[in-house]
Amino acid sequence: MFENINNLLLLTGVFAVLAVFIISFGLSKKSVENFVSSSLWKTLLTADFLKIFIKNISFILALFFIVIALARPKWGLKQVEAKSLSSDIVVAIDVSKSMLAQDLKPDRITRAKIVFKDLTEKLKGQRIGLIAFAGEAYWQCPLTSDIKAFEMFLSMLDTDTVPFYGTNLAAPINLACESLVKVPSAAKAVVIITDGESFDGDLKASINAARESQTKIFCIGIGTQKGEPIPTYDGSGQFKEYLKDEKGKTVVTKLDSATLESIASATGGRYYNLNQNLSLNDLVSRLNNLDKIEGTGSIFNNLEDRFYIPLAIALIFLLIYLFFPEKELKS
Repeated sequence: MFENINNLLLLTGVFAVLAVFIISFGLSKKSVENFVSSSLWKTLLTADFLKIFIKNISFILALFFIVIALARPKWGLKQVEAKSLSSDIVVAIDVSKSMLAQDLKPDRITRAKIVFKDLTEKLKGQRIGLIAFAGEAYWQCPLTSDIKAFEMFLSMLDTDTVPFYGTNLAAPINLACESLVKVPSAAKAVVIITDGESFDGDLKASINAARESQTKIFCIGIGTQKGEPIPTYDGSGQFKEYLKDEKGKTVVTKLDSATLESIASATGGRYYNLNQNLSLNDLVSRLNNLDKIEGTGSIFNNLEDRFYIPLAIALIFLLIYLFFPEKELKS
C-alpha cells in the first residue's frame, strides 16, 4: 500500500515524458535514415542511437521510481510498542432506583451520564475507567485512554445495570482504590456522582482505606434537598406509580450533601453540588493537573516503510544517465 497515494498522479507526467521521448526518438532516427543510407551515416556519426536510447530511458525510469518513493510504499508488518504518559481516573455512577427521580430533568441518571460525557471530553492525557454501583459495584469499562469506548459503556448504563437494590457508597470506593493501589497518589483520582444516600456497606472503613492509599475522591451531588418521589415503570416503559415503602408510603429521595462532603474532605478531594455548579470547570482543572505516569505500553502491528527501495533504484538509474558514455560527432 501507499501512504501518499495522491502522489502517484505524478506518474502521468512521467508517462507523458516517455511518450514524447519515444516519438521524438523514432522521428529523429527515421529522419537520419531518410537523409543518408544506414551504411553512410554510421561512418559520418559516432553517436550510437542505442546508447542514446538507454541513457534517456534511464532518466525517465529514475523519475518513475522517484515518484514511487514520494508515494511512500509500505509492506511487511513490524511490531511497534507505544507508551504514553497519563493519569488514572476512575469515575463511578450511581445507578440505584433513586436516580430515576426527576428533580433534575429529565432524571438524575440521564443528567449524570451527560455530566460524565462532558467531563471526559475536557480531560487531557488521562486513562479513565467506569464503575456502576447500587447495592454492589461493578466495572463497566476498565481504565482506558479510548474515550469513545468509555462513552459507549457510559451510554449503556441504566438502573437495571446492577442487579442489587439499595445504595452502597462504600462499594465503588473499595473497588476503585483496589485498582489504583499501585498508582502514585498525585497521579490518580476517583470521581463519584450520586445523590449521596447510602444505606449499605461500611462507609467509614472505605473512607479510611482511601485515605491510607492516598486516593483523592471527588464527589458530585445530584438531586435536591427538597427531594423527589421515585417513579416506577411497566414493561413497556410507561409510568406506573411512585415507589412506596413497606408501609405503603411514597418514598422521597433527597440529596445528602453532608455525606458527600465528608467523603471528599477526608480524602483530600472536593465536593460539587450539581445544582450550584453546572460546568464543573474547577473539577476539570484539578483532574487535568494530576501528575502523568508512564502507562503500560501497547503493542500493535504496523506496515514497514519501504520508500528507500524505489529511491535507491532511482539513484542507480540517475548514475547510469549521468555517466553512461555517449560518443560525439566526428570532427
